[in-house]
Amino acid sequence: MFKTNQLLLFLFLSLLFLTSCGKDEIRTNPNPGSFVRLETIGINVTPKDREVEILFRATDYDDQGVSGIRVEDLDVFENGGSIDQEGDLTITRDSIPFDLKTVLLLDLTRSVEGLVPQIKAACIAMINQKLPEQKLAIYTFDAHTDLLQDFTADKDALITAVNNIPETDLVNSTNLYGAIEQMEGLWNDVYSIAGIEDGSLIIFTDGRHNATPNITLADALRAIDGKKRFVAALTSPDLDEASLKTLAESNDRYFKAADVTGLKNMFLNIQEEIQKSSNSIYYMYYQSPITDPAPYENTLRVEVKNNTNNLSDAFLEETFNSEGFGN
Repeated sequence: MFKTNQLLLFLFLSLLFLTSCGKDEIRTNPNPGSFVRLETIGINVTPKDREVEILFRATDYDDQGVSGIRVEDLDVFENGGSIDQEGDLTITRDSIPFDLKTVLLLDLTRSVEGLVPQIKAACIAMINQKLPEQKLAIYTFDAHTDLLQDFTADKDALITAVNNIPETDLVNSTNLYGAIEQMEGLWNDVYSIAGIEDGSLIIFTDGRHNATPNITLADALRAIDGKKRFVAALTSPDLDEASLKTLAESNDRYFKAADVTGLKNMFLNIQEEIQKSSNSIYYMYYQSPITDPAPYENTLRVEVKNNTNNLSDAFLEETFNSEGFGN
């Protein structure tokens, strides 16, 4: 019996050891602060200037936008050779048309009556933190959907629109899904070196869709399919969290305030996420050392220094043709 127990103990410890080793070998979540994923959006050349351009996106381990990457943070190679200062390596977005659009869709039903001043204050705080190029459009909804302000970057116009939101005599009907349907086609996400249009929808509500059963969650999802959206929810007895989380598509884009005092921080957190996403798109260019105008396929490789990502998206590797360079 003693030998049997010893054997069982040995087998158990061996299994425990092998299991722990296996876990160590497959653990791939490094320090998220140094983990960067890179994705090419577009690449282009201007032969007469021997200029190579690349548009790319940088995200972290959790696929959230990484901002603040500078030239000195990168290693750039052309055909295996390093591009040094003589190549005038530059990161900027100033030369690309960039249209950043954000839609505020605000629940203005009777359940928020008495809270409208705080909702206005939260919206104005967000407007004051917007990026200079960011254009906002503001809609409210109850049984119907109303446009208060079309897309504009004018802070004063946006704040005036918010201040004009009525605070009393609100309607007891929430056409949430119908309002989202009407957001369809307000913008088209386009990412190219010729120009960028990047949009987001922010849905604020404290309730659930109850206006008509003819419009469903599936209808709302179809209208915003593929679009970036955030849900700002205010806790209430009528809050339909399951549907709202489905609308947000990911937990990272679902925000909930326990009471009206948390609205401002919630809106500012969403604005921060929009800015991070926008600032994770980079336009980089340099002058190639190639002066031979003959057509030739070249390889461009871009790496982030000290990147702990060891997966296939840790770097960019693209090809370009240098026909006409040096003419």
